[in-house]
Amino acid sequence: MINKLSALFYSGIDEHTSQNDVRKYILLNILILVSSFILFMFIFINLFFQADYQIVAIDILGMSVNMYAFYELKKNHALQRASVIATMNAFLLLLGVVYVGEAKNFVLIWVIFFPVFAIFINGCRKGLVMSLIFYVLAFYIAYEHIGIWLDGAWNMASFTRFVIANLGMLFITYFFENSFEAAHKELAKNRDIEQQYIIALEHASITDPLTQLYNRRHLDYLFHEQFAKAQEHQSYFGIFILDLDFFKDYNDTYGHIAGDEALKKVADVLKESMRREADSAFRLGGEEFAGLLMADSQEKIQKSVERVRESIEALKIEHEKSSYEYLTASIGVCIIHDFTKEDFDRMYKIADDALYKAKQEGRNCVRGSDKISTL
Repeated sequence: MINKLSALFYSGIDEHTSQNDVRKYILLNILILVSSFILFMFIFINLFFQADYQIVAIDILGMSVNMYAFYELKKNHALQRASVIATMNAFLLLLGVVYVGEAKNFVLIWVIFFPVFAIFINGCRKGLVMSLIFYVLAFYIAYEHIGIWLDGAWNMASFTRFVIANLGMLFITYFFENSFEAAHKELAKNRDIEQQYIIALEHASITDPLTQLYNRRHLDYLFHEQFAKAQEHQSYFGIFILDLDFFKDYNDTYGHIAGDEALKKVADVLKESMRREADSAFRLGGEEFAGLLMADSQEKIQKSVERVRESIEALKIEHEKSSYEYLTASIGVCIIHDFTKEDFDRMYKIADDALYKAKQEGRNCVRGSDKISTL
């Protein structure tokens, strides 16, 4: 039974519903169902025991509107509309009870619950305004009937107690909900900060702090992901390893600060040259970089890698110890089109061997991109 009730309260809530709306959704469910049950009981009592048909009519009307609000909440998931309907129903229903009930049988005691309904469902500010308007009308009706209701027993002392009790409940409810909302906002703020820290940590764990390229660790992860995509689309899939020529000499000549600046500029070239979703660039460490590429032909990968080499040379970063006068790069490539075997180490080894060949054959060149390798 309890599980069925819980399912009823939570039905209609999904992962996109905010925490604050979840709370309001559950509270509105509870308040509608509880108030409807109370109204049903009073319909029965007033119909068969009290024979107070005016109150019965008000109770039936109130229960019918409650059911409509419940329908809007469950069928259309219209939380805001259902909240307004249910609140205005309570507003008019209780004012009707105040007027028709004439303070008999402790009927005025139900008025004290209106702020709970209005503030919990509509929020502090809107609920407070609704409650104050409600009480102005309720107090006016009660004040106008001093000396009339209960054969004159409804006097100024009765009215004063009525006002004080209701205002007390109003402000207790308001300050309670206001404290809750403030705590909820602070909690949400802290969660946002925590989420930002988590994102920053995740970013730091997969990126190189100097160049902001992906790091060696993330190369392993993305290789498997990109390999699967290339396999699915039967694309050509390549990995390249890039090494800056005579970079130790560059650091010795120009200093490590200049070396870091050069690495950043090379990283910017890689970011600009590999902007497609299917391409990824990495810094392996020191002056070594790498990239993963996917294309519908070998020639496109070959041209992309050559463009990287040319763009680095085009930076014209002065390097007096280099035979090319500028900072250049040697690149080794491995391209495959057969996906029967996934072997990162083998592809990396082929690209590394091609890089070694590029170094041996004069540097500032690309080797291995002119053929399809097998694993």
